[in-house]
Amino acid sequence: TNKMQPRYKCPTCYCNLRLNNIMKIRRNRKLNMRIAAFMVIAELLMLMGGLTGCGETEAEVPELIKPSTSAASSYRPVTRRRVGLIGSCEGQVVATEHPVFYTKNIELSEIMVGVGDYVNAGDVLAVSKPSVNEEMIESLENEIDSLTRQRAYKKNVSDETVKKLGYEKMIEEYLENSEGVNLKTKEILVEQENLRYELAVIDNQLSEKRSSLSKLSSDSNSAQTFTAPISGKVTFVKDVTRSNSVLAYENIVVISDENDLYIETEKYNLTNYKYEDYKSKWAFIDGKEVGITERKYTNVEKTYAESVNKAPYMGFDVPGVELTLGVNVMLFFMSEENSPKIAVGNDSIFFDSGEYYVYVKNANGDNEKRLIEPGVSDGLYTLVKSGLEEGELVFYENTALIPEKYDIAVASIGDYSETLSSNVISIAYPYYDIYTAQVSGTYRKLRDVGAATEGDALFSVESSVEPTQLAEAKDAVDDLDNERTKSKREYEFFKSEIEEELRGADLIVPEALATDTDAAREYMYYAERKECELNILNYSEDYASKEYTANRAVLQSVYDDMKLGTEKHDGMSDYVEYSRGNGQLDYIEYDEGRTVEEGSFIMTETVRGNDKGATKLMVLLGSSSTGEPKSAKLGETITLHQDEKSWTGTCIGINGSASRYMVNTQDGQPCITYSAPYTKNVKYQFYVEMDSEITEKNLEKSEVTFYSEDMRGVVLVPATSEVAATVKSGISRAILPVFGI
Repeated sequence: TNKMQPRYKCPTCYCNLRLNNIMKIRRNRKLNMRIAAFMVIAELLMLMGGLTGCGETEAEVPELIKPSTSAASSYRPVTRRRVGLIGSCEGQVVATEHPVFYTKNIELSEIMVGVGDYVNAGDVLAVSKPSVNEEMIESLENEIDSLTRQRAYKKNVSDETVKKLGYEKMIEEYLENSEGVNLKTKEILVEQENLRYELAVIDNQLSEKRSSLSKLSSDSNSAQTFTAPISGKVTFVKDVTRSNSVLAYENIVVISDENDLYIETEKYNLTNYKYEDYKSKWAFIDGKEVGITERKYTNVEKTYAESVNKAPYMGFDVPGVELTLGVNVMLFFMSEENSPKIAVGNDSIFFDSGEYYVYVKNANGDNEKRLIEPGVSDGLYTLVKSGLEEGELVFYENTALIPEKYDIAVASIGDYSETLSSNVISIAYPYYDIYTAQVSGTYRKLRDVGAATEGDALFSVESSVEPTQLAEAKDAVDDLDNERTKSKREYEFFKSEIEEELRGADLIVPEALATDTDAAREYMYYAERKECELNILNYSEDYASKEYTANRAVLQSVYDDMKLGTEKHDGMSDYVEYSRGNGQLDYIEYDEGRTVEEGSFIMTETVRGNDKGATKLMVLLGSSSTGEPKSAKLGETITLHQDEKSWTGTCIGINGSASRYMVNTQDGQPCITYSAPYTKNVKYQFYVEMDSEITEKNLEKSEVTFYSEDMRGVVLVPATSEVAATVKSGISRAILPVFGI
């Protein structure tokens, strides 16, 4: 038997395996010697076709020409196929999103858009609430305006003064009084220097106040206006039903560009993606294989995302291919080039003495040993660099047993989908009216949660301002009015006096001035000098009038704000907030009698907006009888069923996710933003825009159905009933990559 040890694995009867079993048995205990001897004889009989004589006879290993065992002789043709380690993941076609956010914490006072609206670039989307710095900003703005008026006033008065001194200098020149000329020249220079100094002081004050204003305006607590960065559809709006606070880098609005679609996968994000260096990346879209490329991010964005551990999902572009929003796509990655090359199954390859070889069926039907040079293997197939030609038949070990009962199924290319449903449906109120307390004081509840009609009283606040404080504010306004009345009377008096003198200026006889120095100084250029005095008086009046108007507006505003909520009518505070639209109140921050501060958030009323009929629905999905709960996808068709009736619509918005991040660069700095979930106690919530009007009655005992999985142009293999009953998602069993089948 030693001479019978095979040098290779016999493809005919697997004697290598069997003789190894024999040698193992021989090493067993003596108790099993008889069994071992019997098995050795039996194996030899199978090898030699029977006994050949005594033990001195040497048995030769038969030449292997063709398989001669009970196992079927199996061959497969050499083909070209892609072979390599392939990674895969599921993706979804989504629209490029443009978030609107702020880099610091703010509070919103108004949101102008709702989910489903189409906006144009530059449209105002939201405004933040005036902050604690707003009074300081307003005060600085008023001071800057006052200094600007003061500057213009001083410049005009000085110019008229210099002009008047110029006439007086001309008189001294007429009188040939050099000393008088020098005096007037000096007075002019002094006036001009004084003006230069005063304007420099004012300009310095303006510069300081503008710098302070700029700093306050850029502070996190300043009011901000948010506009649309692009034209597109609003697919997310911050939920402010319970608070108007927005955290730094939290999305206020998200605008989707449905003309810029790409594939996104949740399996990999920007920092754990492992296929960047793979040579081949592709997807099957509408039954066709197309190349894919990663969405580009800058190195700074990648580094920042990794440093804060907030990486966005990986995205892939498909150049030159039209995508369908909302569908699912399988993505594939291979480390080698994925072009088909000559390959054989691993069960056809044998190895001995450092050589790889196969058995090729020759023209006579015999097995011909052929040395090959193998390449990369994926565990099932191996590339063959040399030794084989396409179409040659190669032997492989076929030990598979055909089941006694089986059905034949035909693999075909088609569409695959999984349907989910929900019966938690309501008319959507996608717009927000935010209410905050305009005064500090005691909260009075005038309406509870539920439906509200435009004009309904929602709440009031009884002001905490003391009567003495209010009286002082009123006295400040009255004192300013009295001062203004007095200064205006004085202006009118002096103006009429100068105008009277101007009317008499023509009565002076010029010849009388020729010999009288005093008369020359008194009457020469008299009208021109009085005109300068009148102009100075008018400039002073104009400045005083503008200062009064500005200062009174400030004092009156202070008084009005303090007065709000201090008066009562029929026992109720005069400060009442009324519903601005027919909407819903879901939450009220304060209870009756609580103390509130000015600017505090009270409640938000959700309204339908300009939607006369009801075309927008809100769907909640906490569980599902048809499969694992999933959200509908943006852009996919939704169907509403009620008995025999049905309506269709489109998903226009989905619930936010605090773990789904968006990366972009703003003012040269990388930013990671996110969309916080809605406040409903469900994981999945989405909005639907119906194709026709829907009433509350249409929603009674109705159900919404949608695709949780939607694949187009994939290879389908029918799943068995057992699989369908035990596997929640049939994707792994029912959908196969095109290159596999």
